[in-house]
Amino acid sequence: MRALLLLMLLPLLSPAQKNHAQILDQYMKAQTSIKGFSGSVLVVQKNKILLNNGFGLADREWGLPNTPSTKFRIGSITKQFTAACIMQLVEQGKLSLDDRLNKFFPDFPKGDSVTIHMLLNHSSGIASYTDQKDFGSVNRLSWSRDSIISFFRNRPYNFPPGKGWKYNNSGYFLLGAIIEKISGQSYGDFLSKHILEPLGMNNSGTDNTDTILPQRAHGYSKHGKNYVNAQWISMEWPFSAGVIYSTTEDLFKWHRALLGNSVINASSRQKMFTPGKSNYGYGIVIDSLEKHFRIWHNGGIPGFASNISRFVNDDICIIVLSNNESNADGIAEGLADILFDIPVAIPYEHKEFKIDTSLLDRYVGKYKAFLTIEVIRKNGKLYRHREGSPDIELVPESNTKFFYADDSDRQLEFELDPSGKVTRIWFINNGQRGEMKKLD
Repeated sequence: MRALLLLMLLPLLSPAQKNHAQILDQYMKAQTSIKGFSGSVLVVQKNKILLNNGFGLADREWGLPNTPSTKFRIGSITKQFTAACIMQLVEQGKLSLDDRLNKFFPDFPKGDSVTIHMLLNHSSGIASYTDQKDFGSVNRLSWSRDSIISFFRNRPYNFPPGKGWKYNNSGYFLLGAIIEKISGQSYGDFLSKHILEPLGMNNSGTDNTDTILPQRAHGYSKHGKNYVNAQWISMEWPFSAGVIYSTTEDLFKWHRALLGNSVINASSRQKMFTPGKSNYGYGIVIDSLEKHFRIWHNGGIPGFASNISRFVNDDICIIVLSNNESNADGIAEGLADILFDIPVAIPYEHKEFKIDTSLLDRYVGKYKAFLTIEVIRKNGKLYRHREGSPDIELVPESNTKFFYADDSDRQLEFELDPSGKVTRIWFINNGQRGEMKKLD
């Protein structure tokens, strides 16, 4: 498990001295001022709210701030709501996890081999519409359910049904259509009646861009060093794979309800929380972080990024919602590490250091941990090289530490022996520090 770096910006505290709420707040303020985070964050441990605040602007044109009541598009976090709706129909005897897709779409290719279970855990092999090269030419169009299904239904399967795993928005789109066929209600109406209203999630719903939605966050994307309005997408496309908007406080209600029996029963929850391939259950990922059992999912949709992480054995829930595509996953992990008393680097401004270029050759070589990278030299500078991806310049901030020039908050730090030979390298990502071995 990775070791982590604590910079001087965050004084080392003994366990008896630590004020987690204060450190969480300090971390998020630095994420906002240094990294440009914009959104809302809620951190709850053992029913105690440690952080519940908005950061940055919900509307840059009007200068309106984000708050805990701001509504964000949550993208693929929608999938766990869709999965819960399916499990409710299973409990009512209206659907079986073994039902075949051709029961609902008789002419769907290989529909007699695809089950509801496969759609839920991404093992169907159906082509995901968001992976198609021509998706960008149609995602602004308001198409019907049938037209969108026709867009992907005849695409080649990624693998035979049940024989592999690939994250799949088409599968969850089909699940939403099945909910509508069985219930006779729209997906939004079924969701509201059976989940949102009973749980008092009054600030959540299915997004529709022509609806006036009070306290809606506008989505932004970074273009160079500036932010622009995010690409417009018709919300008919995300549908039951990513159409929901919500707030941090509403999502906490959802978190508590899903772990109890008010949404689905214990048997359904066990099925939903059972990891399949790639640790994926039904609309959730089941794994661990720093040896702490975790149930989580993230979401991404133009202008927005989200993460909800549940550390069930620690009674911790972390919710990060962003309206400028900030690194919600990295922030959620950083917040968790703080609660686990693992030192975390507070974000800081990286400044270029004038280095003696004769020192650069000592760093050239291949390094490996969970992946292999190569440090190369060209035009008097160092670059990170990986096959299949563009080279990224490594900018010196000291004689032994370099930061990635792509503003990704990644650094490489080299350890040297007395003779100046590299003994090992540290890869630092969002404050988390992992060792890499030199291969040559």
